[in-house]
Amino acid sequence: MFVELLPEHVRKLISAGEVIESPADCVKELIENSLDAKATKIEVELVKGGKSYISVKDDGIGIHPQDIDKVILEYATSKIRSLEDLSYLQTYGFRGEALTAIAKVSRMLISSRFFQENAGMQMKVESGKVIYKRETGMSTGTKIEVFDLFYNLPARQKFLKKEDTERNKVLKLIKEYAIAKHNVHFVFVSNNRQVLNLPKVKDKKTRLEDLFNSPFEEFYREEDYIRLNLFVSTENQKGDLHVFVNSRPVFNRNLVEHLRRIVGYKKVGVCFIDIPSYMVDFNVHPKKREVKIYKERKVMEMLSNVFRKPKTTVTLSQEKPSYTTEPILVGTMDDTVAIIRLGDFLYFFDLHLLSERLNYEMGMDETKSCKLAFKSGDKIQREEILNLVSRWMEFSNPHVCPHGRPIYYKIYLGDIYKNLGRGY
Repeated sequence: MFVELLPEHVRKLISAGEVIESPADCVKELIENSLDAKATKIEVELVKGGKSYISVKDDGIGIHPQDIDKVILEYATSKIRSLEDLSYLQTYGFRGEALTAIAKVSRMLISSRFFQENAGMQMKVESGKVIYKRETGMSTGTKIEVFDLFYNLPARQKFLKKEDTERNKVLKLIKEYAIAKHNVHFVFVSNNRQVLNLPKVKDKKTRLEDLFNSPFEEFYREEDYIRLNLFVSTENQKGDLHVFVNSRPVFNRNLVEHLRRIVGYKKVGVCFIDIPSYMVDFNVHPKKREVKIYKERKVMEMLSNVFRKPKTTVTLSQEKPSYTTEPILVGTMDDTVAIIRLGDFLYFFDLHLLSERLNYEMGMDETKSCKLAFKSGDKIQREEILNLVSRWMEFSNPHVCPHGRPIYYKIYLGDIYKNLGRGY
């Protein structure tokens, strides 16, 4: 068998398949284009999990009529002009791969009206080739429709998951961008059924509380041109961590693991990192999902200290700051849990984890902190419990033990009186 070079069109198909592997990849690239086009509303629609139909519609500035042909060309982009521009990225997309990669592995219909034009343009593309181009009536913005993903690559089609799996991947993706962009209205429709409708809101905290149906506390830290905003759910549920760098959802294993140790595994934690663009590289992964931060150690140090000076915010309208009041011991349960009143809350402290965290804060390692901590069933005097809680108020991380388990659970007293039919 002689070695032969693959034809150019075959190489391009394989390359496109590496960038676009699923409906979620298509949606990701198209949402990012919409956000770069300053969209305030983005509507995503799927049929059969995106296998047969994907649509992403926005109200952004649109594509100029003179550019409509160029958007499917390889490396065609309006977002960078030189290699140096990669060091100062202000956009989500920049490589000029998205539309050309999708176009090569699908049948695509591009409809767009530039904001300064009276009419839009529509272009049909199959396997990367333009079938027709014509004028069309539409509102300002862009709508990309993708039909029959991988129809020309049946081998890759077989690797797509079940419809529900592909749909859920898209749903998770949309939620990530909805977190990143609270000032954008997101709508998701699957098989003619509305799955998600998230109107734009005033701030990130409101968006998170709408999405996760839980109140959140906000913590803030800023050092050396790096800003951290950490939001942590006040209620225990299945742990869920999200990291955003310059409003882009990213994965960085070191940061995620570090965040898990800080927040714990029963809380929802959402961390926003704003960092100068020259200190971060989004170009280390073909899908721009992973990120390299040049001062990663500094960021992790700031995360470790983020609870020391929490931003002055009120988690719920009826809540009041509770860390500055004197603790009152209400009682104990099974010589394991201490019930403490602090301000308008009842706290249920795990005494073992509380003392373990104190040992850790005093400089012991995780193993020694655990070994020397109070054990469940130990008889602990009232004064010792109150001293533990008083020390807890000064912890650098008062929320979880060194292993990530929650130290306490709290209940708002107003809710107790409300459920008993009494005012508070």
